Amino acid sequence: MFRVGIAGIGFIAEEYIKFFSQGKIKGAVISALSSRNVSHMEDIKAAYDLKDTELFTDYEAMLDSGKIDMVMICTPHFQHPDMAIRSIERGIHTLVEKPIGVFPDEITSLMNCVNSHPDTLSGVLYCRRANPAFAKMKQLLNEGAVGNLKRVTWIVTDMYRPQAYFDTAPWRGTFRGEGGGMMMTQVSHQLNILTWLCGLPAALQAFCYVGQERRIEVENEITIMMEYPNGAAGQFIASSRECPGSNRLELSGSKGQIILENENLLTLRSLQTDESHFAKTCEEPFGRIPYTEQQFSFGTIENTAIQTDIINNFISALSENTPILCSVQDAVDTQSLIQGAYLSAWEQKKLKLPADPAAFTEELKKRMDS
Repeated sequence: MFRVGIAGIGFIAEEYIKFFSQGKIKGAVISALSSRNVSHMEDIKAAYDLKDTELFTDYEAMLDSGKIDMVMICTPHFQHPDMAIRSIERGIHTLVEKPIGVFPDEITSLMNCVNSHPDTLSGVLYCRRANPAFAKMKQLLNEGAVGNLKRVTWIVTDMYRPQAYFDTAPWRGTFRGEGGGMMMTQVSHQLNILTWLCGLPAALQAFCYVGQERRIEVENEITIMMEYPNGAAGQFIASSRECPGSNRLELSGSKGQIILENENLLTLRSLQTDESHFAKTCEEPFGRIPYTEQQFSFGTIENTAIQTDIINNFISALSENTPILCSVQDAVDTQSLIQGAYLSAWEQKKLKLPADPAAFTEELKKRMDS
């Protein structure tokens, strides 16, 4: 059994602890908790019958205790890179909450640390990577189902958050507390999927709409226009003030189209003739290409199910060398897209990726200090 330490005992950490206590995590046991809030740790220990779990108020003391083989980092965003570096340098396998970090130089330091410790496994809790619908989409893309990618469009407006959500903690909806708004928090999951499926765009222009009908200082509505290296166009539209909203991802290419609705109903449309050939040879001015259609339904996908799956995947990677679902490098690519989108919106212009890290840091610190 792998011995797991959990650092930072907030809402999401308690969810993970619950999974362990319910027997949903295989091959591992919680052996240590780390938090500055002793009374809260004691309450958690009692609530989930963690009688053999040791409590630490100092993170490094937990790392050096010899009590853990693996750590899950569930602390605030800004603490992720440094805490991950300290555990990886000690040879402790590290699974960190998203985002991987906020400031580019800290993310680079973490990536360098990961590369210099190849025998220490590290990963990121982007749980949607465990969604079988996205796995099917990735498989179809790898098999060339859509041919040469022409367009990617994702509308994600089902992330509704009322004012009460932002009122749950003083750091919510602030640059100082989270390093950004919905791009850094809610839809970073979708942006992680987007970079995994399509890679990083070559250039983008983003528009962030700050505090729309909410008392917050960060964006709760975004539009990103993207240009990919092969010439494909992309659009990513997200809002947390629409209800009920919608969730639709389209990938269109020379051989067909993949449509994913609500992250669980996938439609594959396969053209009988490659569009690039048809466009040159068709003699009908309004001719259309015949196509076949297949549907793949994945039913109801509970968030708790994919959260447990990504933890189990990491443990399986340790014990059986299973490929990890989301590596630190994958998460670095996601942050590169997010940082570029923020800087584009702040400077109100189109940018090539990767964006200037110093310019991003300067602009973010202005907003944190204001």
